[in-house]
Amino acid sequence: MLAVNIADLTRYDEIPRQCLIAPVVSSGAAIIDGEPGRIDGKAVVLECDETRARSIISIMRSYDTKAKRYLLRAYVQGPRGGWKKI
Repeated sequence: MLAVNIADLTRYDEIPRQCLIAPVVSSGAAIIDGEPGRIDGKAVVLECDETRARSIISIMRSYDTKAKRYLLRAYVQGPRGGWKKI
């Protein structure tokens, strides 16, 4: 399972990001603490297969790289349920 940082989704280019995220996030999507202790560490879990989720993250990160901005923070769930930044 993959998740993306909520604060990063609202930083830049909100409309393209919303178009990519809306189909894979429902109103009852799980919110996780990707970076405990950080005020902007919350993330939303993407409800799709891993290949699609990684593709969405890659597209958004390519926009960030092109615009010379901080990359979108994303997290992967580990085998014991914890979350690790990718």
